[in-house]
Amino acid sequence: MRRVHTFCRICEPHCALVAEVDEGQIRLLPDRGHPVHRGFACHKGLKFTEVHEDPDRLNHPRRRTGTGTFENIAWPEALDGLAERLSILSATHGPESIGVYFGNPLGFNSTGKDTARKFARSLGVRYAFGSGTQDCANKFAASEAVFGTVNLHPIPDFEHTSHLLVIGANPRISHLSFVQMADGMGALRGIVERGGTVRHVNPRRTESVSAATGDVVRIKPDTDLYLLAAMIDETRRQGWIDWDILERHGERIDALFAFTARFPAERAAPVVGIEADAIRALAREFATAEAASIHVSTGVNMGRQGTLAYWLAQMLSLVTGNLGRRGGNLYSPGYFPAATVGRRPAEDPFFETEFGALRTVAGNLPANLLAEHIESGKVKALIVMAGNPLLSVGGGARLRRAFDKLELCVVIDIYPSATAELADYALPATDWLERADVNALSLGFQPKPFAQHTDAVVAPKFERRPEWWILASLAERLGLPLPVKPDGTGLNARHDRQLATAGLSRERLRQSPSGTEVLPPPTPEALFEIGVQNPDGRIDCCPPLFESALHRAEELFNELLSEPASQLKLITLRTNTMLNSWFANLPSLKRDYALDNPLYMNPEDAERLGLRASEEVRVESAGGAVIATLALDDSLRPGVVAMTHGWGHGASPALKVASNHPGVNVNALLPAGAGSFEPLSNQAHMTGIPVEVRAA
Repeated sequence: MRRVHTFCRICEPHCALVAEVDEGQIRLLPDRGHPVHRGFACHKGLKFTEVHEDPDRLNHPRRRTGTGTFENIAWPEALDGLAERLSILSATHGPESIGVYFGNPLGFNSTGKDTARKFARSLGVRYAFGSGTQDCANKFAASEAVFGTVNLHPIPDFEHTSHLLVIGANPRISHLSFVQMADGMGALRGIVERGGTVRHVNPRRTESVSAATGDVVRIKPDTDLYLLAAMIDETRRQGWIDWDILERHGERIDALFAFTARFPAERAAPVVGIEADAIRALAREFATAEAASIHVSTGVNMGRQGTLAYWLAQMLSLVTGNLGRRGGNLYSPGYFPAATVGRRPAEDPFFETEFGALRTVAGNLPANLLAEHIESGKVKALIVMAGNPLLSVGGGARLRRAFDKLELCVVIDIYPSATAELADYALPATDWLERADVNALSLGFQPKPFAQHTDAVVAPKFERRPEWWILASLAERLGLPLPVKPDGTGLNARHDRQLATAGLSRERLRQSPSGTEVLPPPTPEALFEIGVQNPDGRIDCCPPLFESALHRAEELFNELLSEPASQLKLITLRTNTMLNSWFANLPSLKRDYALDNPLYMNPEDAERLGLRASEEVRVESAGGAVIATLALDDSLRPGVVAMTHGWGHGASPALKVASNHPGVNVNALLPAGAGSFEPLSNQAHMTGIPVEVRAA
């Protein structure tokens, strides 16, 4: 039996694992000897062997036949045919007619992500889309405007903070987004145990709330911006501002305070949904704590003003003197200071299009305009990697119709997803047990920095191939200048350079216990000394780029203020039995209580509407309607309903478990097209959706 030290690549924590391999069979165990994670691993990573062995996987290259069915073909035939069609399209319509869509798992794939970007650039792709505009693009847009780089995202100093404010997150279910920490709940318990305070702000009492991990303040959905503005305004009014820090490190401070002064606690309270005194108490706790830190996640990101909310989260930390301070929010460079790349361009990022003024964020256009780009003829071919836009993007029905207009659709994935069912070519990728990686995604996100390398645990099964090999082989046939070659030449050049800045190499990591080298802890000074990338080295406290969004904030505030008291708002929630749309085919996670995704509703609302648990209800929004089963849940604030995303697998017949328990695609209720995303960041509006619910 072989033992291989590796790490999970499902989400940010990268839980350290040991793979026991015996005659091709793999057993995954927590790595109890790992110097940082020390044996913590969640059940989703430990169950990944089910994904690896899933008989419904994509295992061979597939091509659509003239009758609409699929046939297995050999790799040379698939790559030759695909290269020929791409060449014809590029020659006929220009390379800009070929678009790409990159999904979430690609972000956890150090070699695939790099190669995909280089391939798209070499191909001449102009229209790039990705899942980032569905969950976190606001953070990149805000960081770029405020700090001068898309790659500076200060993390809480969990070990030293005395007060942690958590907004729109549920670490017990989803860990901590933009933080590489295996046991986030343990960190929360540690704060409380040493006499500190944890406050969760959320429309529901999440699974992360307990006497040992902090209590909850239940606010109305999509109002985080106004809560943060009111907290900053209260901090200014009470004289709790750290003027020394502000004057040394900030600019346009007056403009920041002019904006937040528009939303004092008294004015914000009815929109936020809590009393003005409760807002003042939150501000006082944060501003007067010995050391306070803040963390915001997807519940904030997916609102209509995620960029402004993330901006004010950073400003709350800054004005109270907690940004770049021990126990506050820190920058953790890890083995390479990624903040030094991804700097803000000097020019205006917006450009005029037939769909209005647009920009790219982290290279991506809004995925909510993918259908429009196809329907208009701008995108005639689409390459989808590790993504399932048919289930993850709002307006799925329109997007499905738009896909029929494509002259070529290529999907590179591990599963025959709903999107792959529409492809002309579906190419089988390896999973993370079948490829080598470094923990490159961790840069900037580690409370306890370390570098880790893993070789592939096993060789790829069947005809699965790593994404970098597929793209390098395709580039070779197209005659594209790609630095990565099918034999692996150039594959790790960037990672080798970055590791070398810390005196490390992949070979040294291979020889280290658990494939890991622990690095020095982050220092408070790093945020200002090497994190901020604005030309003057200062933090822009109210970027001019935000001007139109600040005016829009007043309009949206008045809209929220005028809503009827009976208006229901839909939020998304995550569960322990799903992960976006790609854990839907695991038999062990299809438990009696997790066979579908019901509509959760507070019992008070159900009684008011004359609805009963377990009955079918029609949920309708301006974007569409679905039929779901009603479940009662008093963890929700009255007026809030919730559904889990990642379901709706009725159009995925090859996934036998998932299609047998398809659930409802809640994204059918989301707005799509123009006006459905935040202009500053391209972030889709996915939470706080007005809905009506009645018996079906």
